[in-house]
Amino acid sequence: MTTKARIWQAILFETIAILLSLGWVKLLSFFGFTGSKSQHNSSILALLIGISLIAMIWTFIYNLLFDKFFTGEKLARPLWLRVLHIVGFEGGLLGFTLPLVMWVMNIGLWQAFMLDISLTLLILVYGFIFYWIYDLVAHKYSRK
Repeated sequence: MTTKARIWQAILFETIAILLSLGWVKLLSFFGFTGSKSQHNSSILALLIGISLIAMIWTFIYNLLFDKFFTGEKLARPLWLRVLHIVGFEGGLLGFTLPLVMWVMNIGLWQAFMLDISLTLLILVYGFIFYWIYDLVAHKYSRK
């Protein structure tokens, strides 16, 4: 995959992820699971954009390394390898984002961990679906 294709993949993934995550955090905030119900949209959006920027950099690095270790036809990747890919990615991202969640949301470690984990699980499912579809589409258009 070219650098240009990797950048496009990361931007597309993160744009959709921000929209999904914003809805999720607002829902959790409404029910009081993120501290204050009055958490401003701007601070939540800033947090999600910050996480997104971290994730885009991490996506580029992680996928580059992953593809170096796991070569071969991407379309033929078995289910266990796809699961390993997204779990490894999200686990690494959690280490980078937890302090940011605590600071922006002004919440403690446990609450930030639970919020971050809930976002991670949301993105874990989304990422699994996204990358599989992306590989299918990329494969289809690379043959033309």
